[in-house]
Amino acid sequence: MKRIFAITFLNHFVSGALTLTIPLLLLNKNVNLAEIGIIISILPLVFLGVRLFFAALADQLGWAPFFILLNLPGSVFSTTIYFLANSTPGFLLGKIFEAIKVSSYWAVNRTAIFSLSPKQEEKEATRIIAVLSLSVAVGSAVAGAGIAYMGFSFTLGIMVIASSFIGIPAAMLWRTEKRDSRLKILNAIALLDPRGRGRTFWLVSFTILFYSLAQYSIIMLLLPVFMAQQLGYDYMSIGIVFMLYNVVASSVALITLKTPLGVRRVVIQSLIALFAAFLLASSDMYFPALFLALAFAHGLGMGFFESIIAKATKNRPTVSVDIGLLHIPMRLAEFASVLSAGFVTQSLGYMPMFTASGIFFTAFSMLSLYILRTRKS
Repeated sequence: MKRIFAITFLNHFVSGALTLTIPLLLLNKNVNLAEIGIIISILPLVFLGVRLFFAALADQLGWAPFFILLNLPGSVFSTTIYFLANSTPGFLLGKIFEAIKVSSYWAVNRTAIFSLSPKQEEKEATRIIAVLSLSVAVGSAVAGAGIAYMGFSFTLGIMVIASSFIGIPAAMLWRTEKRDSRLKILNAIALLDPRGRGRTFWLVSFTILFYSLAQYSIIMLLLPVFMAQQLGYDYMSIGIVFMLYNVVASSVALITLKTPLGVRRVVIQSLIALFAAFLLASSDMYFPALFLALAFAHGLGMGFFESIIAKATKNRPTVSVDIGLLHIPMRLAEFASVLSAGFVTQSLGYMPMFTASGIFFTAFSMLSLYILRTRKS
């Protein structure tokens, strides 16, 4: 598991830095919010198809090779393209390679966790998400400081170097699992058939859609731009705020690993999310406090997220494909939400999008509790 933790940290150190850097870089190039939304929306759309394809291959060939054969080059190529990009097509190409990087990681990540930690799947998956959030926090802080003091090119250069280090733990995983290396294309395609999954499987798929809608567009697009344009934060301040958000979310997830996923927890996280999201757009000097309150709620939600995914997929022979299928509605929602967020915000302001985030998170919390209390699949 230590090597999975290392890959996760390096992967999301880079992802956290890119989440902050790319919108701000495009904003610096006078690209409007709607166009930035179009560029960022490419990632979940490409991710959707590529992840399923990778998952089918992984269930045939095994999960270990994917970290070095696809995740490593995807990381290096995407950051290098961003470093060199001077136009919108360049950034779109970078998002396509970033999607390959992200999809190759997520196509096999939970499969690796379930394989390496039997009977501890939910806790180890939640622990990985906490490590992920911590690495995003570090990446955000480094990006904010790098942009503020050394500029965008220097920051992206650091990300290219960091991406190359993924190869070290990835190479160490190469022989972790052994499986028939002969690829049977027809078998791989057959694995993508969505039939045969039970009621719980598709209810979980519907539920995690709301989790994504609650976070993806505001974190990936709106909040960096909101802090820069509406609050007048400098790059260093934006990096620090994003760092604190991820530190709080990951710390809460780790501290509450043994806390029951019950009604009280759902009520607490839902009320906090609704309150913070509703006031976020008009918060001014109270913005950091409300943003961190939202991080606290999202940290509580991580346990529910990983637990319902584990319930729907663990102990199945096609874990990689099952998890990929599970995320189809979620990725479509991410594409649609980011694509529309820029246009909605330019027309109606930030309030509708921020408020919707709290409502979606509440829906996710309530449905997750229902799923965990329903034993049949």
